[in-house]
Amino acid sequence: MKDPIPKDLKKLSGERHQAIWESAKKGELRVLSPEDRKMAEIMLAHEEFHNQFEIADLLSEHEYDPEREVNPFLHVTLHALTETQLENRDPIEVFQFYNAMRKKNASHHEAMHLIGIVFTPLMFDTIRGKKPFDLEEYRSRLKKMKALKPEKIFASIAEEGEPL
Repeated sequence: MKDPIPKDLKKLSGERHQAIWESAKKGELRVLSPEDRKMAEIMLAHEEFHNQFEIADLLSEHEYDPEREVNPFLHVTLHALTETQLENRDPIEVFQFYNAMRKKNASHHEAMHLIGIVFTPLMFDTIRGKKPFDLEEYRSRLKKMKALKPEKIFASIAEEGEPL
């Protein structure tokens, strides 16, 4: 299968991630746009990826194997998307799901990852199938899963046969 992302775009993305990381680690967040500041804050919160952020420009062409590796750049990008959904309460079900998870003792960070677990399979369906994002299905899943304990959400997604 041909790579859907052109090499030049990957290089630019790697350079952008590295520039954001450089500002983040220097504590120079105020020089960034609001979107890049959010990304920098999320990068800082993910210590497990700091080494990869250091060499983001070199990793821009690396093909991550989703069965064995976590793509740190995709991870923080999805994290930023879910943070934005929560801030904007759009869809409102994200806000309701988040509050339900927090009441069940999930940390803010854990709750954001749980939102991502619900969001990601639908997003990948859209990318792979070149079809519109199914917002109603996303809302429905968030409503259904907010009743579950945080530890049960991953199992619920896996039972549905959804690839993560």
